[in-house]
Amino acid sequence: MADMNISVASYSFHGMINAGEMDVFSYFDLLKYRYHVDWADIWTEGCLKSLDEDYLKKIRRAMDERELKLANLCVDGPYVWCKDPEERAAHKASMLEYLKAAEILGAKTVRIDFGFGDDGIKNAFNGKAKTAEDYYTMTDEAFEYLVDTYKEYCGIVSAWGAKIGPENHWGWDRVPAYLMKVHEAVNDPAYGHLYHLRNFFDNAEEGEAFCIKNAMHTHIHANSVPYAIDVVRKLAAGNYTGTYGIEHHSGKLEPVRVEWQLASLREIIAEVQEENAGGETAPEAFMNKIYK
Repeated sequence: MADMNISVASYSFHGMINAGEMDVFSYFDLLKYRYHVDWADIWTEGCLKSLDEDYLKKIRRAMDERELKLANLCVDGPYVWCKDPEERAAHKASMLEYLKAAEILGAKTVRIDFGFGDDGIKNAFNGKAKTAEDYYTMTDEAFEYLVDTYKEYCGIVSAWGAKIGPENHWGWDRVPAYLMKVHEAVNDPAYGHLYHLRNFFDNAEEGEAFCIKNAMHTHIHANSVPYAIDVVRKLAAGNYTGTYGIEHHSGKLEPVRVEWQLASLREIIAEVQEENAGGETAPEAFMNKIYK
């Protein structure tokens, strides 16, 4: 069984970050001195104030001083597919700059999303998107562009041994059929997936099996605590080598709620390690008993 390392996403503190109460450097201090975690997971929109090389090197020095490593650079803003060619080109130009940042910061993985159909973003945020059809069908043009662009990105990140891929948290990324289709076509060892636990529009079992097999990183959210052990068991059984990543979403009482979530994950990991050491699976996990 591979090492079971833990990361805590900076998005977990988005309430404090947006209120000006935390920046990337105080986030590092929380990881190191309060949570005793060795792996960061940087949310670009909230934590990177600039892509200036000197600023990025300052962030890297701060990580190195605290002996922190970057599990994931979670890129918000640019995504791969937009219908408008000029907008699409602007997103790609921005992403290429983020990939330079990822190399400076030593990111082990990079997340950039697929995008969406014509009205997908509108349906995503007005509450009307209930099924995969609400994001419309991925066109051949979009599919080909996704594949070509991810292949290009894979060539870039493989130069420093990283992986890149989408996260199943919105748009076409939540449709397992699209995830599998793009993955098969890209066909590159540097292409992976950031698994946001059980967040699919349809075919959830199929989606989870795919994501576990191809996971480069994980986002384990608070709602998943009652069933996270099932996912962690499967990841461990598949010799998953990424980090088990805490991501919190409430925007309130974030330091203590993250502490609770982190403690829950640590208990889950300890239980899975004990099961593996003993060669037996517990009939009912501790967390499952508590959160019935």
